[in-house]
Amino acid sequence: MALFHIVGVTPEAPTIEAAFQGRAPVAAIDVTTADLRAARRELTTADGRELDMVILGSPHFSVAEFRALAPLVAGRRAHPRVKFLVTSSRLMKEEAEKAGVLATVVAFGAQITLDTCILASPMLPPEIRTLMTNSAKYAYYAPSLLNTRVTFGSLGDCVRSAVEGRVVRDESLWETA
Repeated sequence: MALFHIVGVTPEAPTIEAAFQGRAPVAAIDVTTADLRAARRELTTADGRELDMVILGSPHFSVAEFRALAPLVAGRRAHPRVKFLVTSSRLMKEEAEKAGVLATVVAFGAQITLDTCILASPMLPPEIRTLMTNSAKYAYYAPSLLNTRVTFGSLGDCVRSAVEGRVVRDESLWETA
């Protein structure tokens, strides 16, 4: 399994010294905006605005992600034609409920699936052909494992798309640098 730490972001990597535990780093890789644009293009296999489902949570949606999602969906509803699925663990769902954010997500129209992954469980209805996700893992594997087309976007893009019933992406981040 690939694993990486982002120094100053990942809790186990507050510093380079902590991240590498006294060992010298093997190599440093500079990721540019052009690299990110290329990855976004590669992870998007859908060719239009068509949208059947938004899926979040691979790996499983965390409490922090539920907290980030709740204000984006508060007072809104997913388009009736678009399924909105969040995969998480039983513990994270309980924690999101305790934090008071789960009800907002469910009221938006989200289905919460626990302790499994749509890539590994046969839970995708056959009419679902076009997905949108903010998960690079889902975007990478879904075309071959689920025989679907995918649009990769931010969490905000996924919410806006679910509300409008079609793919909507904020291109402003990608126009700079």
